[in-house]
Amino acid sequence: MPAHAAHIVLISLDGGRPDFLQQAQMPTLHAMAREGATTWTARSIIPPLTLPSHSSMLSGLAPEVHQVYWNMWIPAFGPLRFPTVFMLAKSNGLSAAMFSAKDKLGYLFPPGSADVISYPVPDPRDYYGTNVFSASKVAEQALKYFAQHQPRLMFVHLSDADIAGHYYGWPSPEQFVALAECDAALKTLRTGIAQAGVTNVIFLITADHGGAGLSHGVDRPEDMTIPWIAWGSGVKRGHSLTTPISLPDTAATIAWLLGFKLPPNTIGQPVREAFE
Repeated sequence: MPAHAAHIVLISLDGGRPDFLQQAQMPTLHAMAREGATTWTARSIIPPLTLPSHSSMLSGLAPEVHQVYWNMWIPAFGPLRFPTVFMLAKSNGLSAAMFSAKDKLGYLFPPGSADVISYPVPDPRDYYGTNVFSASKVAEQALKYFAQHQPRLMFVHLSDADIAGHYYGWPSPEQFVALAECDAALKTLRTGIAQAGVTNVIFLITADHGGAGLSHGVDRPEDMTIPWIAWGSGVKRGHSLTTPISLPDTAATIAWLLGFKLPPNTIGQPVREAFE
């Protein structure tokens, strides 16, 4: 087991279908994929929708357990009834932060689950048609907070590709522009954290689902296949992952790296293969 990571930055590329990520102008992502431990064939959960998928990504639970099958924040439902890796990090005395482009992810971040819970932009759907994207704003606020407070665990959710997919299609010229915006945001974070002099940082980059046409949400390869990339301190360099990886494994990997355990009902397994 590697030494416990000092800092983990989890980046969710909402709607990031791997074959389109590999085709897009994303030099930072492509470099991190080459330099780190990577698979382009990880698997989402059923249904591959934003809120159910992130529920599994952050809790390590199967949908049959967390029971989140809807895809909007319904306040009457209350917060997720099971602990996420962020809640567990806080209960273990670790600092945590989240920056999301979609406020429905608030379902997974009730008060006290992170030191800061931020939605840097209004609903990004309001922007499309004006060629204004949200990724840069989310990344800039996340970096500013990280440079000042250096949280042990930070979640950064970039929604541009998903929104462009719903409006214009998987794939479409507009979606490739959105993916380039996400890559610029990733560069902002990677470069800024390095310039802040913070060492022993691990980036975990994944997606909640893919898509085809104007939609996603069913059990088909276009929706279910996602990337999973580890890059940074203690990560194997230039390693193609062979272990089958599913979305709940992300939470398990974070818990393992930070030195605490997930509850016994989780199905996620740490991706130990990615690390020296």
